[in-house]
Amino acid sequence: MAKETMQAVSQAEQAARQTVEQAREASRKLVEDAQEQGRQLIAKAVKEAGKKAEVLGIVAKADGEKAAARADQETDRLQAQLREAAEQRRPQVLAEIRKIVLGQS
Repeated sequence: MAKETMQAVSQAEQAARQTVEQAREASRKLVEDAQEQGRQLIAKAVKEAGKKAEVLGIVAKADGEKAAARADQETDRLQAQLREAAEQRRPQVLAEIRKIVLGQS
């Protein structure tokens, strides 16, 4: 009976060691899986951030082009106003020049 008890204890110890080893292996596997998932999530996030940055760059470029077009239009409008004002004042300026050149008051 002592032999049977010793054998039962030995078998229980062996089963406990196997259980502990299986738990360690399962734990290691879970850690590896979690690390891999983390790497994949980081890669996905980086990829998504790159896409968003690209879209934002395209939008910013389009906004810049629109702003440049508006500035060009405004410049053209102001130049036209200045030309018109200069043309309206041309007779007066010519009269003043004649007075100076001809010495008239």
